[in-house]
Amino acid sequence: MNAHPLPPSLSLALSELPRAGLETGLSVLRLPRLIRQHRGGDGHPVLVLPGYGAADGATRLLQYFLRKIGYAVYGLELGRNLEAAEDRIRSIDDATRFRETMTRAVIERVETLHRDVEQPLSLIGWSMGGLYAHDASGHIPEKVRQVITLGSPFGDPRGTSLFMLMRRLSGSEVPLEEQDFDGWLQRAQRSDASVRTHVVYSKRDGIVGDGVAKLATMDHVIHVEIDSSHVAFPSNSLALATIAEILKSA
Repeated sequence: MNAHPLPPSLSLALSELPRAGLETGLSVLRLPRLIRQHRGGDGHPVLVLPGYGAADGATRLLQYFLRKIGYAVYGLELGRNLEAAEDRIRSIDDATRFRETMTRAVIERVETLHRDVEQPLSLIGWSMGGLYAHDASGHIPEKVRQVITLGSPFGDPRGTSLFMLMRRLSGSEVPLEEQDFDGWLQRAQRSDASVRTHVVYSKRDGIVGDGVAKLATMDHVIHVEIDSSHVAFPSNSLALATIAEILKSA
């Protein structure tokens, strides 16, 4: 019996990039129709957060789409979402500290934008960006209209296909049995937040397993399943349409 959720199958993980390329290409072809179908946003501000290792450019298609259908869209504007070389992630404790650092950065960005636009923002976070959005909303709920996460690894990171690879790349020598995963896992069980949160996930995600892609059941949390690769979440046509419908319903 496994002590933690299984990561995605090897076939899903290895097919990530080809599937993402196909999904993005189809979205580009469908974009004019998607814009026509979903035009009519109310103009409220939306902050889009990239995933780990990515910068705002990785969400360019999503940002373009949202602007075209009627929202004021902003990026995180912090460059590539990576830890400094001297702070390389070698354990779950390191990952938790990096998550806290990024959450503080998101809070500061939201507070700055909130002062400018004088209304709550919708936060859209892809992958790890969804964790930062989720965590930030608990600290400043009055400044956050809603949260939308895309393929975010809320649960045990061992349920992702990148966990062991990242351990090797970082040169981690900290035994798994000596690492404390409780702090990370407790965030997925947090019950003190009240901001409406849509958790968009895919059973065909080749990076984040289905067993770690959801939040605990709470009244303000809505889970939405779509068919998408992990890499293409910010550019998959189903994801774009889903995000547009969620924003419109806020």
